[in-house]
Amino acid sequence: MPLDYGISLEQDRLVYIVDALLERLDYSALQHLYSVKGRNPKVPPKILFKVMVFAAAQGVYSLRSISEQCRVNIEYMWLLEGYPAPSHMTFGRFFHRIPIAVLRHLFAQFVHQMSLLDSIDFTEWYIDGTKMEANANRYTFVWRKRVEKGIAKLKEKRRQIQEQMLAFTGMDTFILDDDELLRSAADVCQEKGITFVQGSGHRKTAEQKLFEEVAAIREKQQEYDAHLTVMGTRNSYSKTDPDATFMRMKEDHMKNGQLKPAYNLQLAVQSEYIIGLGLFPNPTDTRTLIPFLTALESEYGRLADHIVADAGYDSEENMDWIEKKGSTVCIKPREYEYRKTSAFKKKIGHRSNMAYDADSDTYTCAKGRKLHFVTEKKQRDRVSGYERTVRMYQCENCQYCGKRNQCQPPRTGKKPKQNKMIQYNPYYQSLLDKDYKFIHSKKGIQLRINRSIQIEGAFGTVKGNYEYRRVRHKGKESVEKELLFMAFGFNLRKYRSRRDTDRLQQHYLEKEETHTIAC
Repeated sequence: MPLDYGISLEQDRLVYIVDALLERLDYSALQHLYSVKGRNPKVPPKILFKVMVFAAAQGVYSLRSISEQCRVNIEYMWLLEGYPAPSHMTFGRFFHRIPIAVLRHLFAQFVHQMSLLDSIDFTEWYIDGTKMEANANRYTFVWRKRVEKGIAKLKEKRRQIQEQMLAFTGMDTFILDDDELLRSAADVCQEKGITFVQGSGHRKTAEQKLFEEVAAIREKQQEYDAHLTVMGTRNSYSKTDPDATFMRMKEDHMKNGQLKPAYNLQLAVQSEYIIGLGLFPNPTDTRTLIPFLTALESEYGRLADHIVADAGYDSEENMDWIEKKGSTVCIKPREYEYRKTSAFKKKIGHRSNMAYDADSDTYTCAKGRKLHFVTEKKQRDRVSGYERTVRMYQCENCQYCGKRNQCQPPRTGKKPKQNKMIQYNPYYQSLLDKDYKFIHSKKGIQLRINRSIQIEGAFGTVKGNYEYRRVRHKGKESVEKELLFMAFGFNLRKYRSRRDTDRLQQHYLEKEETHTIAC
């Protein structure tokens, strides 16, 4: 196709922005994916990459649709620079060949180029997560509890069979594994000259039944072991996409809390642009923050000055990690809104509603009785291994207290037998105090307002405007690549939107400006 077809396009077309920005990237890592020996690819990988990014910016994600656009759309033809329209298989091979590390490196370069054009300066990152439905059947679940119960039942069946083996052979088989137990059962059948029979009209011997039961147990144990291997530390997975985890979604058309296979998508946003993304199997956000920020730090060589997130990320481990990295914590505490309510103030058993005397290191309850320091405990997180120190306080006497039911609400209908105990984490409280002070400062209020505008606005654009609620690929790596292409397209459309509305270099937004941020 003649290259002068570009004169038919208006100068403000998105395709020119895509070409100008992507032309600045270093594609050496992408070129190394193709051997220098043998024939050259029909379309260079750099051009395939540009076409796929431009398609994502236009909301075209199907490889067949992209191939069709290359044959009928003049903008795609201009990007191809005279090369023939690739087939959907060509795009598919390119998509699966490009490693996730190379694509993330290209995205980091792209964000750097955007920072030269707009206000991306790493002063703050707005972090939040959403659940993206996986491309997996809803009823292909495998539950950890179900597998563990099955293993427990197999253990009991195995014990019964081992007792039968003891009766048949007089040999103790309780120390044998399944393979050795199966060989022992086979030896018994061979020694007695048992001929195996199948089908109706045949009567199986006790030895054959024993052998088949051992074989069935061995096969089922292997199946359960395979489930646990795929599951890892998760509590579930989908058979049609083993990397997907079953989560409770906000989009619940049956209104019954149905679980669906999904991924937890974490985004980092600044100046309305997506700075980075990560996929996690965790249904909640708390444990995703540190690995997500670690990945961003390795890509950009630094963390933002301020890490801004909602209450879902509040934990001592997260705050401690950010503090030690030299960034400022701006995370909304879990009980921030609850502490403002009258219901919280009526909880007389809560430590915050008791008077503390630093000299005697005691708390005074609503009845005027003292809670004295008892001991100090070390608590270790069972997943991350993070260790925290808590101080335990116990009331001197809760007998005949008229407010005990309010202070120590009965659990399971039974009154508590021991005196009231509370725990206090001094280090975590110091982090919270520092966080409270910052989020109430002028800077902290500005960041919290922009968090709700920018990161929630990004999710609203992706899920609402783009109607991008369900991924198209299977497997964590393929899904992450798909979402990175989506992020390329999102940022390009956002740049054009900000340019056309004279918002370039506008770092912060005010509430009344939210109607202009859609793209």
